[in-house]
Amino acid sequence: MKLGSVRNAGLDLPVALLALGFFLALVFQTVQLVRESSVLAAVDRNQDGPLQDTTRMRQSVDSLASDVAALAQSGNAHAKQIVDDMARQNVILRVAPETPSPAPASPK
Repeated sequence: MKLGSVRNAGLDLPVALLALGFFLALVFQTVQLVRESSVLAAVDRNQDGPLQDTTRMRQSVDSLASDVAALAQSGNAHAKQIVDDMARQNVILRVAPETPSPAPASPK
């Protein structure tokens, strides 16, 4: 037996354990990242409903504010008072421009 082969035989086990430990840490981190990714995807999906509800509510409030501003411009005293009160609170109500309704999507 050569002297060099005896020295290398003594390093095989520690190097193998180090490689195994590194591989296990890599597998663990990969599993954790996949789990976190699926949790984040679920959170994102769960926000779709409330986001749509909020968008509908915002459109309703904007429409109401636009109607009040239009009434104020046409001379309604109560609407003018509301617009003035809102302006004192730094909320500006404007009449929304008329937008045509979107055309229905054509089937593909």
